[in-house]
Amino acid sequence: MGKKKKKEIKKITKFSQIIWGISIVLLVILGYFIYEANVLPAKYFFAITIMFVIFLSIHGILVLKKKTRTWVLVILNVLAILFMCGETFAIFKINDMITFLKENLNAHYETNVYNIIVNKESNYETLEDIKNQTIKTVKDMEDISLFEKSVKEKLNGNIEYEENISELLTKVTEEKEMVLIVNSGNYDAMIDVDKEYESKVKIIDTITIKIELENTNTGLNVTKDPFVVYLSGIDTRSSYLPSRSLSDVNMVLAINPKTKHILMIHIPRDYYVQIHGTTGLKDKLTHAGTIGGVELSMSTIEDLLEIDLPYYVRVNFNAVVNLVDAIGGININSDVDYSFRCWTDHGCTFHPGLNSVGGRCALAFARERYAYSTGDRHRGENQEQVLQLVINKITSSSTLISNYNEILNALSGTFQTNLTMEEITSLVKMQINDMSGWKMESVNVDGTGAYKPTHSYPNQNLYVMDPKMETVEKAINKLNEVLETP
Repeated sequence: MGKKKKKEIKKITKFSQIIWGISIVLLVILGYFIYEANVLPAKYFFAITIMFVIFLSIHGILVLKKKTRTWVLVILNVLAILFMCGETFAIFKINDMITFLKENLNAHYETNVYNIIVNKESNYETLEDIKNQTIKTVKDMEDISLFEKSVKEKLNGNIEYEENISELLTKVTEEKEMVLIVNSGNYDAMIDVDKEYESKVKIIDTITIKIELENTNTGLNVTKDPFVVYLSGIDTRSSYLPSRSLSDVNMVLAINPKTKHILMIHIPRDYYVQIHGTTGLKDKLTHAGTIGGVELSMSTIEDLLEIDLPYYVRVNFNAVVNLVDAIGGININSDVDYSFRCWTDHGCTFHPGLNSVGGRCALAFARERYAYSTGDRHRGENQEQVLQLVINKITSSSTLISNYNEILNALSGTFQTNLTMEEITSLVKMQINDMSGWKMESVNVDGTGAYKPTHSYPNQNLYVMDPKMETVEKAINKLNEVLETP
């Protein structure tokens, strides 16, 4: 054998040894990231590990063996490089997933947004015009010092507190010199009551206050213990979720991981209930979110359905659009015998029977009520259908595995939850482990439309839905049935 040939073989052998060493390092790094992500069941983790170890062992033996043929080393190197590319890609994808989970799960803070409002006919146009003025507002935070500090920094004005926010919101439309600072949730609630309110005032600026939340341990094992989640859908497309807002979608999900049973209960936004901690006039359920945020909404629902609500998920409308698009769309069944165009998006038309849609029209369908004689009741059924279709597509096919990162990225910045990273990943791992389907059913509470004064707006009659208590009792009984541990 010539010297030139020996040099070439030596180079190939040396290159093979380097490739082998890099493969070992990448395998260790990949194993660490898979372990850190904690979504891959042990049986798959060990199968993948064994496969790589066997290949690397064969690769190492042949690389270290002096008499291994050159063409064998070349083939092994090609295969090793392909494995390395796959490992590198997987490492980056898993790292992105872990970063997303850490940033988006287990709510770390709440965002309080306050609007600085003046009369539409006033001469106030900028912050400079209202600096050093007297500011009207109400106390709606336990630690009011953060609010006062923010107002001082922005306006340097004197703050006067009053008791009734609805009276202040009305007063600013009558007094040209008045400056009002109000939580964005209360402002949205007023617009919901008075459709022309936006034309009577103008928002000069906003104040955003972030408050760090304490992490709480529910003591539940979500892969073994039945649990209940409050799903709140809020009408916002911003990059943040204000802590106080109207909750247009109010759903309770009872989940039993042992029986693979999910019960959905839709509660109409206008349900006339006793807001937790109040006496006297009842109020619309949706107003609980503007008074005390998601915690007050949950406490109010706990009183109504006689359950404990340890978890919540708050989503804005972008979550629906992004998630449906991430899983490749869904097939919605329109159960009426006529076609209609959605009132929130005239570009979305539904015909009788199945309609294949993306995220935009899935959202329009979930918000539709004017196309139906039963209005909000039918809208609740639409919301349940969209949610069920999304869950079914994710859990009963390869979608969860193939689109896992896309699903999580689609939700980035569109939701808030107190479920922890460990609880979410353990549920995903459980589902990947057996890929079994879930039994899903719904039972809804119903009521009768009426016009009554409310706790939030005691001086005017608003549309509300008086509960039919027999439907509430039925929902409570069904909840208890689903949550029973076999």
